[in-house]
Amino acid sequence: MAKATQEMESGEATEVKLDFKNRRILLELEKDSRISLSDLGRKVGLSKEVVFHRINNLVKNGIILRFQAVISTYRLGYQANKLYFKLQNLSPTVRTQLHDFLMKDDRVFWIGYCQGRWDLIIAFWAKNSQEIGEFEDELLNRFSMYIQEREFSISRRSLQYNRRWFVTKEMAAQFPGYLEPVEMTFGEDLEPIKIDDVDTKILRHLAGNARIRISELAELTKLSPSTVGYRIKQLEKKKMIVGYKCGLDAHRLGRQTCKACISFRNLTKKKRNAFIEYCKLKPETQNIILTVGPWDVEIAFDVRNFEEYYLIMNDIQSKFSDIIKGYESVLYASEPKQSFMPGAR
Repeated sequence: MAKATQEMESGEATEVKLDFKNRRILLELEKDSRISLSDLGRKVGLSKEVVFHRINNLVKNGIILRFQAVISTYRLGYQANKLYFKLQNLSPTVRTQLHDFLMKDDRVFWIGYCQGRWDLIIAFWAKNSQEIGEFEDELLNRFSMYIQEREFSISRRSLQYNRRWFVTKEMAAQFPGYLEPVEMTFGEDLEPIKIDDVDTKILRHLAGNARIRISELAELTKLSPSTVGYRIKQLEKKKMIVGYKCGLDAHRLGRQTCKACISFRNLTKKKRNAFIEYCKLKPETQNIILTVGPWDVEIAFDVRNFEEYYLIMNDIQSKFSDIIKGYESVLYASEPKQSFMPGAR
């Protein structure tokens, strides 16, 4: 297990070259990972049987890690929080213990092993300050001696984007729409709502596998397929489900994920909106998170190398020099856990 953990943290992977058709398949799945095989086949010019086998090969080759529904957990009363750690004196045994603790805890919905300002970043759900304190106490009681430094932030709003960086010049000329960002957003601006146990179960299954069949969901919920389909449509209409996307291994496609933690000054709502609109148009932008904490916004970019990341950040900093006070950077080695719904499997 220690070896497996080290491999996940190394970020080492053999790069896979994508052909034209697989690029188009991934681009469509990034916009809607629940799209039917028939609709996907029509969009990319292949039969649904060929599309089925190509998707299976993308999963088998470790390019697609998961298919996920993006759930607005804020509407269920869950607040997204992050802890950032600079670690020290971790033996392989302790590293494995920490990894296993975080992977098994249902409160933790995302893990990022890093290089740079932080060594480890985790995101976890809590409904109030007491739950935040209980989680932090439990974690620190077991691992505080291995933590040199830590920070905490609250995520106010999450803006998730479809990956567009594998659009070639040829594809951009033929299909210009592929460069347009598809935004899946959720956060504090949406009113809380109540859902029943059946809807909760449906959301958990879709968060764990967005491509699960209606017939399978019907068996799991003991409802008719038509009822399940209706409930999903209602959850989409209510913006409980804000989209469907893929979890990809960027390393397998020759990319690294870098995050900028940016602090603002003299910020107005108009300037912040202009900043977001500018950043989201960059094909490398994976997500933008508005935060309360040591910095004001986090942006994740999928880049070829650190040099490309700095060119992107220099451009953004130059464009918005009046509001950017500074930023810190991390390079992700791996992200072994990600979920958009408590209890998802």
